[in-house]
Amino acid sequence: MKFTFPTAKYFIKSLLISALLGLLAYFLAPQLSIESLGSTSGFAYGVLVGALIGSLLAATRIIPAAATKMESIFVGNLAFRASNSAVRELFEKYGEVHAVRLMTDRVTRKPRGFGFVEMNHRDAVKAINALNGEEFQGRELKVNIANERKPREEMRTANS
Repeated sequence: MKFTFPTAKYFIKSLLISALLGLLAYFLAPQLSIESLGSTSGFAYGVLVGALIGSLLAATRIIPAAATKMESIFVGNLAFRASNSAVRELFEKYGEVHAVRLMTDRVTRKPRGFGFVEMNHRDAVKAINALNGEEFQGRELKVNIANERKPREEMRTANS
């Protein structure tokens, strides 16, 4: 699990919630005839409750499913000298890279000129849009969403 600090956006939301609840308590306390709760203490309690609610919202922020969905990106027409670290560095400009796999021939162990990069969906879309057709190490890359691999049994029957 990775710890991240709330962004400024969540901090500002927390402050706005605190201020709104404080103002609401300030104006509603006299209207509801709550004698034990004066306007200023109502404002203070409202700000306190707003701060608690705002900090809970910031701490439990909801991440859309599309942002957490992992995508496998096909990267074709790679130079044979391309390394995992060079491809990772190229894609990290567009977001967090979870894995890089460059394919090699099973017998000769020589690079096959293509590979796969795993990123979350949002970053993958940015990387694909930016890198498809771009030159990398002297070759024009082919970058798109990878097709799902067929199970081995289907591959054998298709080749028969």
